[in-house]
Amino acid sequence: LIERELCEAIGISRTSIREVLRRLEAERLVVVEPRRGPTVARVTRKQAEEIYEIRAMLEALLMRRFTEKASVAEIARLRSIFEEIAPAAEVNDVRALVSIMTRFIGHVMEVVDNEIVRDILQQLIARVSFLRATSMSRPGRAKESIGEISAIVEAVERRDAEAAARNAIIYVENARDSALERIELAER
Repeated sequence: LIERELCEAIGISRTSIREVLRRLEAERLVVVEPRRGPTVARVTRKQAEEIYEIRAMLEALLMRRFTEKASVAEIARLRSIFEEIAPAAEVNDVRALVSIMTRFIGHVMEVVDNEIVRDILQQLIARVSFLRATSMSRPGRAKESIGEISAIVEAVERRDAEAAARNAIIYVENARDSALERIELAER
């Protein structure tokens, strides 16, 4: 990442670019190496596995608590966000899918209001978004995820907290398998 080129491409000052690069480095999306400067960080297979392991546990907890705590209107809002997924999946709009899923889990986090889980997931959000995009880039994955997320939403609507948590784990594990498959292909 060449600062001068980034300044020209984005149209902002070098100071602003450096601040953005520092934030990206803090989120572990950029690595700054002596005499080489900043480069885009890669998520290794090991890191991806660890992120998905933590994500499965946290999202299961969130879905369990959301199911127990959410009002009828909050559950309806979750259903509304979910319904945006199918049209994006139909045209394989990975960027839209990542955005929708970020809003989906963001709504759940807002209702559950667990500060520690929110902090942990916020630290992982950029890498999770990268891994979501990686997972969704596998042909057919976007459409598969609709059924998995539908099972979560249906369990929430039935107020079956354990089923919502189980289905969240299934969804995350299938996303993990898809992302790891794509990472392995890229490493070859």
